[in-house]
Amino acid sequence: MSVDHKIKDKLQKLLALAASDNEHEAALAMEKAQALMNEHNLTTHDVAEDGSGAIIENEDVWGLTKSRQRWESTLGSSIAAAFDGRAVVSPTDEGWYLTFIASRTDMAFIVDLFGRLRQTVRRMSQVYVDRERSSRPWLSAKTLHNSYRRGLVLTIHTRLQTLKENTRPDAERVNRYGFTGMDLIVVKNQAVDQHVEKLFDKLRSEPRTRLKVYSHAYQQGQEDGNQVNLHRSIDGDGPAAITM
Repeated sequence: MSVDHKIKDKLQKLLALAASDNEHEAALAMEKAQALMNEHNLTTHDVAEDGSGAIIENEDVWGLTKSRQRWESTLGSSIAAAFDGRAVVSPTDEGWYLTFIASRTDMAFIVDLFGRLRQTVRRMSQVYVDRERSSRPWLSAKTLHNSYRRGLVLTIHTRLQTLKENTRPDAERVNRYGFTGMDLIVVKNQAVDQHVEKLFDKLRSEPRTRLKVYSHAYQQGQEDGNQVNLHRSIDGDGPAAITM
């Protein structure tokens, strides 16, 4: 929404003061900022601009197969969440796709990492299944693939959560827009949620289906998931770590 320039400047100054080490000054500034936002029906992300990471984008990425693969959509959701984004599944007659919703600065990492990791999962799964069926050809290749991939993605999900927790933003340092690292997370989450609501009228919880699982394949996938590289070079700029 369009925000009056003078009001925006005043709010940014108040929000900057709200991060002050002086508790009384910070509380007073936040009180004034909240009153001004209420008066003009604004939220923090309306005045945050680029420095907050609250400019939200969405990008569609098609699934690798026509029928939706649970491991693939779960992987996408895990990666999006690691960057404070969301991933929504949309089925069509031609196949299915994931809509990633995230800040502009995070979107490139989400899409890039998802593209690489889903290919890695498929490649590792094929190696495992070929090895297992060479000695036990009666085993179902489909069930082996599904079991192994589910275990693999679970470990990747856990590692992504750990990386996120270990790289929480600085709660003290204030950027030039007056936001601390933790402020930015709140602002981004609000902006992402609102963007999701604009794109999708109603989000339904998908029904859980029971799939046959080979425990050995599942456990091997979990173990092998610790070997997957969760970093990726983007545009040749060197290894890009998951940072919040």
